[in-house]
Amino acid sequence: MCRRFSLILCFMMWVFALGAQSGLNRFLMPSDSLNKKRLHQGIAFSALTYSAFSIGLYQAWYKNGDLGKFHFFNDLGEWKNMDKMGHVYDGYFQSDLCFRGAKWAGLSDRKAMWVGVGMANLFQTTIEVYDGYSNKWGFSWADISSNLIGSGFFLTQQLLWKEQRILLKFSSHVENYKNYNDDIQERVKALNGNSIGEKLLKDYNAQTYWISFNPSLFYSKSKWPAFLNFAVGYGANNLFGGYKNEWTNNQGNQIVLDKNIYPRGNEYYLSLDLNLTKIPVKNRFLKSTLYVLNIFKIPAPTVGIKHGRVDFNFLYY
Repeated sequence: MCRRFSLILCFMMWVFALGAQSGLNRFLMPSDSLNKKRLHQGIAFSALTYSAFSIGLYQAWYKNGDLGKFHFFNDLGEWKNMDKMGHVYDGYFQSDLCFRGAKWAGLSDRKAMWVGVGMANLFQTTIEVYDGYSNKWGFSWADISSNLIGSGFFLTQQLLWKEQRILLKFSSHVENYKNYNDDIQERVKALNGNSIGEKLLKDYNAQTYWISFNPSLFYSKSKWPAFLNFAVGYGANNLFGGYKNEWTNNQGNQIVLDKNIYPRGNEYYLSLDLNLTKIPVKNRFLKSTLYVLNIFKIPAPTVGIKHGRVDFNFLYY
């Protein structure tokens, strides 16, 4: 999960570095025809980003890890498929991000779509190849399929409507484990780290993936505000192991949690959301910023179903 936001960070750095040279509003305006200067800048930026991404990822995650021969790994169903939801989300928003970059350079809609899908899956497949040499993980066809589903979701909407009417979004919070026993707290630290950033990006128990849409999608004459969406979310709880809540602790003891006390389960949510790209603003930098922020679900009143029980949160994120 930490790896998926690298493209966003690179995008924002690129905006500040190049946009400061020529005025942000003019710089961020998409070209209505092929702009060779922008195209060359985009190609150079993509090559630099991919190189930095690949080298940095290897240095940070794999160089000092337990590496071996390339192998495959079937992890379908692991972590209640929260990881697979993350890959769908990655494939979707990265395809859209790269599509917008191609449109900025003046490519046609069709060419920009395929550039977006291709670049997104290049980045994601690189991660998967690295995983294939890790004895801890492995190359997962389920991950590749999930990436393609996300890209396909983007591509289908772009072909049908020339815009994204149904959005995929992500939210997370810092889960409180203070009332859990010492074994679980030790396990949570090993899985999710200690910093707030690590907890937000690694803790599957705290993450929710959303489908966000406007009612006008189903009723074109609706007077419902274009920026106010409904959102349906999917999450999970009591996940302390891939398939079972069983692990070996730091002392070498086998830990097995009682299924009745810590039942693994799915969570389903219904909430309101904002489509930040529908907020009418003229400033191109602000529009770009709102676009980037729009990949996250905003906190809002939410109805949830957990283990067959319905509850209400005034602000859920």
